[in-house]
Amino acid sequence: MAKLLEDLLWCAALATWLMLFCGFAVAALRPLAKRIRRRLIELGLKAPTK
Repeated sequence: MAKLLEDLLWCAALATWLMLFCGFAVAALRPLAKRIRRRLIELGLKAPTK
């Protein structure tokens, strides 16, 4: 039972670190995506919309 709880704790810790990493990665890539989108519009290409 103790091994199971330890494994669950490790999974929770890993999930926390992955969520933090993804949050920082998205925040860092958002300005890059905006720059690329603006450049495409300047070149006359239509950026894909949702």
